[in-house]
Amino acid sequence: MAEVVHSAATGPDLLDFAGEALYFDEPSLPVVTELVAAAQSASTPALARARLEEALRLAPDDLTVIVALYRFFYFQHDYAAALPVAERAMQAAGRRLNIPGDWRVLEVADIERSGRSRMAMTRFLLWAVKGEAYLLMRLGRFDEALARLEKLATLDGADRLGTAALLQIARETLSEIAETRSH
Repeated sequence: MAEVVHSAATGPDLLDFAGEALYFDEPSLPVVTELVAAAQSASTPALARARLEEALRLAPDDLTVIVALYRFFYFQHDYAAALPVAERAMQAAGRRLNIPGDWRVLEVADIERSGRSRMAMTRFLLWAVKGEAYLLMRLGRFDEALARLEKLATLDGADRLGTAALLQIARETLSEIAETRSH
């Protein structure tokens, strides 16, 4: 495995994950794999959702299922339904990394520690936080998104995850909202 490059100023290189297994490389129960495949070929969104929710019931910590359900809601533009799924992804990743799955209490030291041995999963956790922030922006909840994006900016000083652009949009939108309300 490649050594993770980092400095005190930027933290670990969040793009360095050579040779690591990714979340979808984790084994799933055969019935869960079948349900996810059946959801992909379902004739209606309701049937796809039912199959994914059954897979999640059987394997509540399976990241392949969690990501499939998140994507389902995202592509259905049901951002409110995707929010708790993003939260579930963070919690599951945090458990695998033995660090907090709650973005509010994550520290740079957590990211550095987990990144030394499992950079791909560490990055997955941070992408889930970013995904949740994006969903909140789509829902018009820019203040909540901003809090998550500011935390990501502290955890990823080199902006390897591309948070800066979303952070700027959230700040500008909140500024515009405040200006509109003051008139």
